[in-house]
Amino acid sequence: MTTSLPADLPRGTYVVAWRVISADSHPVHGAFVFSVGSAVGAGKASSLAATLSGQSGSTTVGVLYWFIRFATFAGLILLVGLAIMVTLVWRPGGTSRRIGRLLWTSWIVLFGSTLLGIAIQGVYAAALPLTDIVRPTLVNAVLHTRFGKIELLRLVLLIAFVPVLLGIQGRIGGRERRWAWVVPAEVALGIGLLLTPGLAGHASSGSQAGLGLALDVLHLGAAAVWLGGLALLATVLVKADTGVDQPRDPAMVTLKVSSFAFTAVVVVVATGTVQAIRQVGSFDALVHTAYGRTLLVKIGLVVLLIGVGAMSRRIVHGSWGLPRTARRSAPEAVTAGHPKSGDDGWRDEHRNLRRSVLVEVGIALVVLLVTALLVNAVPAKQAAGLPFSYTFNTLGVQVNVIVDPARAGPDNQVHVYVLSGIGTPRAVPELDASISLPAQSIGPLDIPLVVAGPGHYFATHVDIPIAGTWVLKIIVRTDDINEQVVSAPLPVH
Repeated sequence: MTTSLPADLPRGTYVVAWRVISADSHPVHGAFVFSVGSAVGAGKASSLAATLSGQSGSTTVGVLYWFIRFATFAGLILLVGLAIMVTLVWRPGGTSRRIGRLLWTSWIVLFGSTLLGIAIQGVYAAALPLTDIVRPTLVNAVLHTRFGKIELLRLVLLIAFVPVLLGIQGRIGGRERRWAWVVPAEVALGIGLLLTPGLAGHASSGSQAGLGLALDVLHLGAAAVWLGGLALLATVLVKADTGVDQPRDPAMVTLKVSSFAFTAVVVVVATGTVQAIRQVGSFDALVHTAYGRTLLVKIGLVVLLIGVGAMSRRIVHGSWGLPRTARRSAPEAVTAGHPKSGDDGWRDEHRNLRRSVLVEVGIALVVLLVTALLVNAVPAKQAAGLPFSYTFNTLGVQVNVIVDPARAGPDNQVHVYVLSGIGTPRAVPELDASISLPAQSIGPLDIPLVVAGPGHYFATHVDIPIAGTWVLKIIVRTDDINEQVVSAPLPVH
């Protein structure tokens, strides 16, 4: 990013605070100091820059932003997944009032959350209060970013999806002939909608963006089939007031959903594993970054969801898996010591399956909540690759230490900058640095710093043997008497 400065900029010290939206839709911000002609006030300016760099914005905006992303994921997966599962499993169910309400509710949620996402992206990225959400200049700025353009594309695709919904419900087109155009339109528009999160997110950034985007679509598509099937089962297993909303043979619909769900789970796990490897890169990044820890929570929830799904599958392929006539004449079942007829036992299985499916739906919603947190976090591999930086003030000077890339191996560089109280470089009589790893009883290992210029000390090819949380120790002596030792944790990946 570049910007011009006035030609007649007055003498003095300035603080530049900046915020931009990165390629994967994350707000990135920082601040720095420069002086023109005089460094007066540089100390105060440095403190202000540090404050602005750490400014996180409104908590209310952050929470609302997260909830909007959750609503977007929930609406997208339910809309595409339920439409696909109705088409594959129970086409007459498209005329069901319950199915229709779910489809249109998910469409409205996705359309509304997309509009709100455009509005809130501006205040979120600029760290402004929620009251500025309708500021036209902010909305216009968002629409000129990659994120804004993808959000507009999603709105266009949603409008184009309206005839598909009407076709599924049988409101336009012939009874059976409509499926000749509904199915290809549903597939094309569904893939387009599933592409939108990745086009403006992690999947399309970094190395092998094409592979990441393809995996993201497969992952979301499989999740849509899985959760869309659960939504369909939830409507089938709830007793209807009339027979209009129920299939002739609910068990057969349930068996078909189960078979699709099994394949979807395999695809979700496989693509999720590959994507996790792409975005995390190492075990250390998995456990030492916010993205990695959030991903571990999501993995735990998905494992729990698969476990509950296995219970549902066992019920489905038990008495539900029998032919319809066999289910009616099934042998007596004993529950809590009370014999029940085959019909009664089958109804018990129906209730058990309904409870299991509702638990699955609840866990799935929590998974989507955690996913909304993930898309807002910097990928673990990227976060772990950032240089280590530490700044402290002591004995009237400011010391800034940078270790790049802070990874295990011999290719690390260490830079130490010493500034005076007015922000100018200052040479000191002595500056030493060492590292140690108490957990492994390693060190201290001296860092051979050499003078690169006034107030600048550096070392190249610094070998950090293994990953872990090291302790960086800096010794600063500003005159013959005053000396200070400062220690800081140094995470090495």
